[in-house]
Amino acid sequence: MKKPSDQKIITKQVSRKLEELRPLVSKTSGVPSWIDYIRSGLGMTINQLATRLKITQPSLSGLIKQEKEGRITINKLTEIAQAMDCELVYGFVPRQKIEDIVLKQAINKTSKLMAEAEIHMELEDQKVLLDKDERLKELVQEKIFSKYLWDKE
Repeated sequence: MKKPSDQKIITKQVSRKLEELRPLVSKTSGVPSWIDYIRSGLGMTINQLATRLKITQPSLSGLIKQEKEGRITINKLTEIAQAMDCELVYGFVPRQKIEDIVLKQAINKTSKLMAEAEIHMELEDQKVLLDKDERLKELVQEKIFSKYLWDKE
């Protein structure tokens, strides 16, 4: 496992790179079939694309249907993209900054741990001297890049 300081650097680097991709999500939504979208933009008929792929038109229609249903393989999409002189770009674009996702997870995990600890302390008739928000802030900073951050409870 990486040291927390190394993980913090990696998280920031990944976040910075992925932030550049976020605008693409809205620009590319609403395209039910990238095969049809690019093919029509190229002015290529379905028969012409099928010929380039060395498959029948009904087979290509079946692949387009699979694409629309989310059942086509990445390898098949790559093959079709190459037949149209395109590159297949595959990736995940987080809905929010990576740092925010990590912070949210650390807060959730730490809050649960604090709640459990408070129950045990109450049962043992012990008092916590620090303010709850202050404790949460400190513990989140300890937990945020912990190797246990994403473990299931």
